[in-house]
Amino acid sequence: MFSGSIVALVTPFRVGQIDYVALEKLIEFHISSGTDAILVCGSTGEGLMLSGAEREQIIAKSIEISNKRLPIIVGCSSCWTDDAIKLAGQAEKLGADGVLLIAPYYVKPTQDGIIEHFKTVHNVTNIPIIAYNNPGRCAVDMTVDTIAEIAKLPRVVGLKDSNTNLARVNFLREKAPELKLFSGDDPTLPGYLAHGGDGCISVTANVFPRLVKQLLTCWQNRDIENMQKVANMLAPVSEAMFAEPNPIPVKYALSKMKLIENELRLPLVVASDKTRKRLDFILASMLNQK
Repeated sequence: MFSGSIVALVTPFRVGQIDYVALEKLIEFHISSGTDAILVCGSTGEGLMLSGAEREQIIAKSIEISNKRLPIIVGCSSCWTDDAIKLAGQAEKLGADGVLLIAPYYVKPTQDGIIEHFKTVHNVTNIPIIAYNNPGRCAVDMTVDTIAEIAKLPRVVGLKDSNTNLARVNFLREKAPELKLFSGDDPTLPGYLAHGGDGCISVTANVFPRLVKQLLTCWQNRDIENMQKVANMLAPVSEAMFAEPNPIPVKYALSKMKLIENELRLPLVVASDKTRKRLDFILASMLNQK
């Protein structure tokens, strides 16, 4: 159902409010750039800093703008299963194409607890689910066996994995062969694909969607020489996207491209001088190569 280059879209703000003009501009930018799907209200989209009403408006507006030209997936992050059910139900009711469901954070559930979390949300909704493993943010790491168990659920169609141990991909491919495997770590995307991955849910694609799509197309065509060239171009910017907590650097980069205002919600603050200078240099270098 979902494949290729999926962008974890930022949420544009202007004077504290959602900037729907910029949101439309971003979605049209991705449609014209060949992005395969859009994730809204994820961690890159500051989803935990959005009110329920704001989430509803973003989801509804994104679906309206897309008009079925590409799928809209909704981040449903919560440490509480009942709340995750409400978030997934909201996305389903509004007509989203799928949800991204993260392992519960902060509370540190056991692997059995993680499995029950996914089973419970799955069994009371009717929307495709991409599971999300991000030990750096969640303080828990979904094991290969846990993911394989979750993958048995009929509507769990994919995994976004931000565990940087690329060897896991081989074991996941063996134990959950039908599961679509998406890299959640842009700097290691080429290696993730080489180990058996299918695509990415990307921060870098906010800034250079055509290049991220090109990298995946080269891999699918086994054009390794050109894939390496694109990977070399993307490596500095992908690394810089995580110089400070996401989405601080990517919002600065997009503001330099005149696509959004450089505005975040507390406790996130704008990029430091050091990060801004680094991104200025990288963006200028990238534009000179194009």
